[in-house]
Amino acid sequence: MRHSVAYAVLAVSMVAVGCSSDRSNGGPDKRSSLQPYPATGVTKQFDFTITDNVRWEVGPGAVYSALAYNEQVPGPPIEVTAGDHVTVHLTNRAKSAHSIHTHVTLFTADNDGVDEPSMVPPGETRTIEWDPVFPGTFPYHDHGDETDGVARGLFGAVIVHAPDEVPATEQLVILSDFDQSSYLQLPGVADPKTGEFPDGGTYRGGHQYMHTINGKAYEDGVEPFRAQVGDLVRWRVVSIGQEFHTWHIHGHRWLGADGALTDNVALGPGMYTTFEFLEDAPGSWLVHCHVPSHLEGGMVARYIVE
Repeated sequence: MRHSVAYAVLAVSMVAVGCSSDRSNGGPDKRSSLQPYPATGVTKQFDFTITDNVRWEVGPGAVYSALAYNEQVPGPPIEVTAGDHVTVHLTNRAKSAHSIHTHVTLFTADNDGVDEPSMVPPGETRTIEWDPVFPGTFPYHDHGDETDGVARGLFGAVIVHAPDEVPATEQLVILSDFDQSSYLQLPGVADPKTGEFPDGGTYRGGHQYMHTINGKAYEDGVEPFRAQVGDLVRWRVVSIGQEFHTWHIHGHRWLGADGALTDNVALGPGMYTTFEFLEDAPGSWLVHCHVPSHLEGGMVARYIVE
């Protein structure tokens, strides 16, 4: 039985799948990455509501004024099987027009999330239709005011399982960049209106809470990622926002898309990768972006292997 996808991260050693194909069968990839899977005849429906001024706790004492799908950052994962048909009923309760756009998935121009009729004005609901026929892990995000929408929290992941995929312990990682000016409260920084300091948190310097993992920052904000020795662990990593990031897992290694041994993958904005390995390294391991200011800005967590 497939493990449900959690916002988490994992690690391990030597069994790996090339990221370029996003295949997850542990063996030679005989299917072309450009070959779509046939329709399953299944329609998956998702109801999303865009809400502004959501109070999102990024960490103790750090409260963000988010613009969010279903009042959470990232938005809920859209998890399907390749060949399913997807309908997203998108309601906009914000003050300006917003949308939902994704990558790699097949859709018509009217469902792209860029122009009418897929741009959703305030107070309206539109239905967006996609056909995710290629397996992998891809971002979805706002394309109305992409700079503000993505920075404020309008993003998430589309997880497309291959019908013949080997079950694994799944870990979803979404790397994103927040705007410090959109924080309602920051640790160590006084509220400009009241002059009061927040009760929780520790001041972490000028870059604090700028870079997040699954909408949270630092080890006291990001829920630890977990796995067990012997698990096949599948990492699904998406980068969204303004910066280039890397995803580095201490104490582990796997084969990258180029077939070379690695423990660190680089991702620009809007990029994504899927890889896996067999876990054989018990312990509490650091996982983080290897850009020093991004690590110091919050993009760091723990991966616990039992």
